[in-house]
Amino acid sequence: MSSIFLSHSSLDKPFVRKLAHRLTEKGIICWIDEAELNIGDSLIEKISEGIEKMRFVAAIISNNSVKSNWVQKELSLAMSKEIKGRKVVVLPLLLNDCQLPSFLKDKMFADFRIESNFEKEFAKVMQAIGISSEKPDAAQAFARINDLLVTQPSHIRIVGINKNKTHIPDPRYSLYDVYFELSEAPSSTWSTIFEEERKYPRHSMWRHAWVEGKYIIVNCALEEIEKYHLRDIKEDIETVNGKYSAHINTIKAQKEAERKKREDEESKKNSFLDSLEI
Repeated sequence: MSSIFLSHSSLDKPFVRKLAHRLTEKGIICWIDEAELNIGDSLIEKISEGIEKMRFVAAIISNNSVKSNWVQKELSLAMSKEIKGRKVVVLPLLLNDCQLPSFLKDKMFADFRIESNFEKEFAKVMQAIGISSEKPDAAQAFARINDLLVTQPSHIRIVGINKNKTHIPDPRYSLYDVYFELSEAPSSTWSTIFEEERKYPRHSMWRHAWVEGKYIIVNCALEEIEKYHLRDIKEDIETVNGKYSAHINTIKAQKEAERKKREDEESKKNSFLDSLEI
């Protein structure tokens, strides 16, 4: 699963948040300082750790970042790892007209200077990362759902991990697709709400997770499961159960209101017709 460190100036946060949102929609793990740094953390240590764990570093190049000492340190660290063959790839993203750092001048860059070209340039970033196929937008999919189940769902929970299905999908990385087995296969609506809930990383070890049949699959290292992901998935399931239940109750209330309206209209019509003297 691809991962990316977003090196940027804090003054470019609006663009970076939009970029991070689109990347996570594609299932890419993002390292962004407001999600990863806590009070008391060593900046140098945490940033070095973030770059070490990520597969790519997106260098957001702007008038703000070229003046930022922190961004220069991040990029210098990333470039040194790339040069030493540490599997880190630096991807320059040009946000506005400015002087490119000397160590990035020989690299092709994605040009985000024109806002209307965002999706076109974002596709180039996806191609550089190695993702070219379009993944459905979960928010759009949720908006299209209008024929929902109206029965109250069971309380979905984790019942185990399927060891036979758990495997390494990409031999280049030591990350497993871990199959958390659920008490039942959730509906497409439940699964969509789950995807929405998982969009934004809550800590530095956040991993991509998705629903497939009666499983929630997490792409991660095995030693991370007990410390991070089992707790995360349990919390997300509880949250999604609550949101799905509330959503179903809303649909029920809407249908009941529609039924009552039809009955009132029918009663009004019949009363009027009965009152006619023929």
